[in-house]
This record gives sequence, structure tokens and C-alpha cells, in this order.
Amino acid sequence: MSELSEDRQNPEENQKLPLWRLIAGILVLVAMVVILLSLAPVYFEDYQLRQYVRSLVRDPNTTPDETLRSAVLARSRQLDLPVESGDVGISHPDGKLQIQLKYAVQIDFPLYQVELHFHPGATGR
Repeated sequence: MSELSEDRQNPEENQKLPLWRLIAGILVLVAMVVILLSLAPVYFEDYQLRQYVRSLVRDPNTTPDETLRSAVLARSRQLDLPVESGDVGISHPDGKLQIQLKYAVQIDFPLYQVELHFHPGATGR
């Protein structure tokens, strides 16, 4: 019964977090931040490519498909994205220009390898 009364008298003492748990929690948070910072540039480059593709389909022009494909490939090379010619699909459903891309970016971490898949695309009006 004396232990029970001691617990009621000192509740802060029982609520202390062990030091190893605090350190482990901080290490997990730091690892998550490092991973996010490693992946962010790839997602930003994909965003830039997506915006470029949208700008291509907005302009009502009669540019040949191969010229559009070359423009998308050139922009992806500028952004260091591994887009190949076969990854760019260009079609004209209902007379509207549609550009679809499908590619993957491989990120190598010390203990793990991640493959991020992207599918940007746009359809003109």
C-alpha cells in the first residue's frame, strides 16, 4: 500500500521518458527529414516537367508529334529525368492533343533502394 501512495505523491517521476527512447525518437525524425530532403528534388523536377507538358498542350498548334516528343525529351534531359522516347505517348482523341508520360526514377539509399514511378500527362482543350 505504501508503493501506491508514493505513486500518487510523485506522478512526474513516473512520467519521465527514458533517455534512450528520446534519442531513438530524435534519430527517427532526423532519418525521416533526410529521406524527405533526398526525395524532394525528384518530385520538384517531375512537377516542372508536368508544367511543361501542360504548356505544350495549351498552345493550339499543329506541331508534328515527333517534334513534341523531342521537346519533351529535351526538357526531361534538362531536368535530369530518365525519360526515354518510348515513355512519351502522344495521341489525338477527339481532335485534342494528349501527351502522357510514364517513367521511373531510382533513388539509392545506403540500406535501401527506392523506385519512384511518375505518370504526368495533359490533354488540350
